[in-house]
Amino acid sequence: MFELGHDQAAGLRAAPLPLSGVRVVPVSSLSQPAQAFELLCTLAAHLAALQETVVIVDGSAREANGRRPQPGTHWGLLHVLQDPAIAGLEHAPQGTEWLVMPGALGLQALAHTAQLAGPDVALSRLAAPFSPGVCVLVFAPAQLLAAVFGGLDARALVPLLDQTQTTLDAYSALKLLHLGGVSPVLVPLPDRLGQGSVPLQQAVDTVVGCAQRHLGLTVDVWPQASWGLRAQACALTPAASRATPAQRAPNHPPVLWS
Repeated sequence: MFELGHDQAAGLRAAPLPLSGVRVVPVSSLSQPAQAFELLCTLAAHLAALQETVVIVDGSAREANGRRPQPGTHWGLLHVLQDPAIAGLEHAPQGTEWLVMPGALGLQALAHTAQLAGPDVALSRLAAPFSPGVCVLVFAPAQLLAAVFGGLDARALVPLLDQTQTTLDAYSALKLLHLGGVSPVLVPLPDRLGQGSVPLQQAVDTVVGCAQRHLGLTVDVWPQASWGLRAQACALTPAASRATPAQRAPNHPPVLWS
């Protein structure tokens, strides 16, 4: 089912993918989000190698309050959702590879939108501040991803490292996403052996087996070499890359990078 280093996505290369609209790829965080940052950066690098412009919304980081950005700070997701004047975001700050914005509060607001108006509206609101063609990686706890994207036929990437705790985290995320209406995909990150490690194939087999036995869920497993192409293929695309003013939040004090 899962062979380290084996590229199972060769067939995807034959079909060009449309790049006109904003695309969104949900990625589940772990109980210790920093453990999955290497995977997140690896995925972003794979997409960049495919000529994608990548933006990362970090739902493990909380936006700071304030009306105007201070020197050296950047807007958080909640602020750009609330300010219709902000649009066309894509460029990373000088000295960084990708635009990364904190998004815990903004994603909570989008979960509220999804509950009241439906996930399509929430997805349109999320896409509205970004330039067409941008690929937005939304990194957040599985329960929050399910609250925002549940019902959209979405696929969310679930990290798995060679650590015992992340095996438990991965199964928990699979369960929350599956029950929340999002299809989870397991994305193991090889070559992290260290103290407390377990063989990665063993971890994959454990998580896949538990999902099959306890949830009746057959889980796809993506080898690292195929992450970029597969993420492109399954990314969510809003009906329109710009939300209407009515789909945005009313004016509130803006939010800054913390």
